Amino acid sequence: MLSLLLGCTAGSTTAPTGAFPDALPGTVFQARLQDNVTASGVSDGDLWPSCWSDDDALYAANGDGAGFGFEMSDIVMNRITGTPGADDLTGDALALGDALGQVWSGDNFTRKPTGMLCVDGTIYLAVQDLRRDFNEAPAATIARSDDHGASWTWVDTEPMFRNHEFTTIFFADFGKDSQHAPNGYAYAFGTDGNWRDSFDDSVPDPSELFLARVPTDSVQDASTWEFYSGAPGDIEPSWTKDISRKQAVLIDERRQHPRDETAGTTGQTVGANNLSVISQGGVTYLPARDRYIYSSWTELTFEFYESPTPWGPWTLFVSEDFGPYPWAEARFGGYGTSIPSKFISDDELTMWVQSNVCPCAPAGVSSYWFGLRKLELKPVE
Repeated sequence: MLSLLLGCTAGSTTAPTGAFPDALPGTVFQARLQDNVTASGVSDGDLWPSCWSDDDALYAANGDGAGFGFEMSDIVMNRITGTPGADDLTGDALALGDALGQVWSGDNFTRKPTGMLCVDGTIYLAVQDLRRDFNEAPAATIARSDDHGASWTWVDTEPMFRNHEFTTIFFADFGKDSQHAPNGYAYAFGTDGNWRDSFDDSVPDPSELFLARVPTDSVQDASTWEFYSGAPGDIEPSWTKDISRKQAVLIDERRQHPRDETAGTTGQTVGANNLSVISQGGVTYLPARDRYIYSSWTELTFEFYESPTPWGPWTLFVSEDFGPYPWAEARFGGYGTSIPSKFISDDELTMWVQSNVCPCAPAGVSSYWFGLRKLELKPVE
């Protein structure tokens, strides 16, 4: 493991080059995205949902790796300092495995981090049960730390979310210690069924993004959660405590890389075609621009949306196709896309996207560490 970690060093931080692509219809941003990861820390693992805490550190959880430490686990909590611009990202592993959560759904499932929340000096971590073949997520719960990640507690009698409903949870990132969050609530986005396209179709592929809110003093009390129940982009939001009555804030039924029955599986992972576009990503708020960004992905593309409110209307502004496998070091995509607010420029036009490529995939490249690439925005005139 040490030899693997020593190979995952920080890279250059060159900016994206070339003109900004034309804006997609209806959006307020043009976007220019770097072709590959150029800033990283010496680490091991994937996913890396994160939040910016009151001690000015970024806390991030990885799946299946050692994180910024040396002990392998299905889930690790890390404290990260430095910035991609200064090329000095470093970190420490704080807790792992059974210290962060439990598996509810049996031996064929494992723990995966999906979202994090830093608020009032407390840190929360959303942990889901994910089937070992990555195609089903039936349950999830939320752990809490009051000592900046050293120890964690959760309700251990039953999961907060079950029956494949709202089981991929990622909190909106409202900046350092949630300083820009509205009216005493945490906002969380979620999908049903799975964290991304279910390659074997054992559950329906996600095509809808859902929204919930919860008072920041009762995040672990499922009875206090309210789910959005209106139409996308309603002027006044409506809420329900009945999860069965929740309504999507974003519906996108597009499919990327439609299946070609004559092409076989060359250049693909098993099932990596006909890909649904709503996946476990991140939602980040830009306070000066009063805009939200949802960073989603497929196995082979990035799919980013923007909105004036958490409940929409959401408009696609990036659909970046990296092509079928194999990729090259000069240009590749990734999964688990998120945009940490800690690394956003003062004018909110330059930010960094975290994503990963698993060495288990026939991608031709690997990016299995905390790794960032630059995203630049330009307001549409």
